[in-house]
Amino acid sequence: MNMKSKINYLLKLSAIVCGVIFLILKYFKGSGSLLDNWELITEAAGYSAIFTLVYEKFIWRIDPLIKIPKLEKEYDGIIKYEFNGSRGTKNVDIEIFQTLTTINISIKSDEITSNSITSELIEENNQFILYYTYITQPKNEFSDNNPIQYGTSKLLVDNKDEFHGIYWTTSKTKGDIYFKSK
Repeated sequence: MNMKSKINYLLKLSAIVCGVIFLILKYFKGSGSLLDNWELITEAAGYSAIFTLVYEKFIWRIDPLIKIPKLEKEYDGIIKYEFNGSRGTKNVDIEIFQTLTTINISIKSDEITSNSITSELIEENNQFILYYTYITQPKNEFSDNNPIQYGTSKLLVDNKDEFHGIYWTTSKTKGDIYFKSK
């Protein structure tokens, strides 16, 4: 399910909810004139908007029609990196915030914090892939050797509690990243 189909799903759901609420309001309040119907339509639209916002933030997680992985939680992570011919490993803390239409990834190590700028969880060849682009914010003491940089990650989400992928940055660092649910 890509972003366009998620938004289309939300619009259809909102229209259905609006129609049902309108019919309920019409039944209980009645309406005689076109103006009465217009007032009921606007009231139903308001209730539908509230429902849609709550659905997009929370309710989608329990909707059996939504098949995308629910990733919002904290993870322990390992980054295996290669930079200028040297290799290393870093332990990181990862936190994912997710709604139906957004995913934000935050990674913290002893040297830097990185936050996603854009992200998308898409289905490719019957597998879910999380793509995200991020910016790093190094602690001051590490900023000379590890300055602010941009990077991109591609993660195969075959298990929502443990998944992995690759990353690369503007400073030509590259490597593997592993997520494991806390």
